[in-house]
Amino acid sequence: METFYSILGVTLNSTADEIRRSYLRLAQKYHPDRHFIPEDKIKANEKFAKITEGYRVLSDEKLREEYDKSLEKGVKPKDKAKETQAENAFKRAIAFLKQNDPWRAVNLLRIACRYHEQPMYLSYLGLALVYTKQYQKEGFEKLEMAIKQVMFNPIFYVNRGLAHEHIGDKSRALESYYETLNWDANNRAAKKGIERLQRKKKGFLTKLFGGDK
Repeated sequence: METFYSILGVTLNSTADEIRRSYLRLAQKYHPDRHFIPEDKIKANEKFAKITEGYRVLSDEKLREEYDKSLEKGVKPKDKAKETQAENAFKRAIAFLKQNDPWRAVNLLRIACRYHEQPMYLSYLGLALVYTKQYQKEGFEKLEMAIKQVMFNPIFYVNRGLAHEHIGDKSRALESYYETLNWDANNRAAKKGIERLQRKKKGFLTKLFGGDK
């Protein structure tokens, strides 16, 4: 049976420091930005989500204690089925987002969050909601909720940056992208976002004041 301990490659007796070191090693290995082939990126994203969720629980003393108790009781098959359905819904939702179809993504991500609530699903739901334009307020609320639950996940800051960029709030988008770099100095998505916004700003100033003649 897969558990947060097996996902992070640690044991029930591992210390908080050992769990943290294992998380950092795995997070670097499976970070989506390190993978360029679409299929590999999707798999890495799924793995990274599990690693992040595992660390969120095991790094919190109270949550870890509750999780250990649940392991003693055993995992219910129904719960495992829901987790699988959530994962499948999440995969399909990401595909729809890439196809610029946020409405279908929203429906699937709501299902994913209902079956297995975790910050990764919540963050992408927030982004998809903002992309619909109709539910932007709810979208930003969910983006912030995901960050509050897992402050160290750079993907969540990138998603918030993309959301702000989508509505034309360049200053907050840049703020989110730069904040991403605090957690992951080599994050490609954040760097591309910064370059994209700075290029737009430069283009605007050139039009405003005229280019070199």
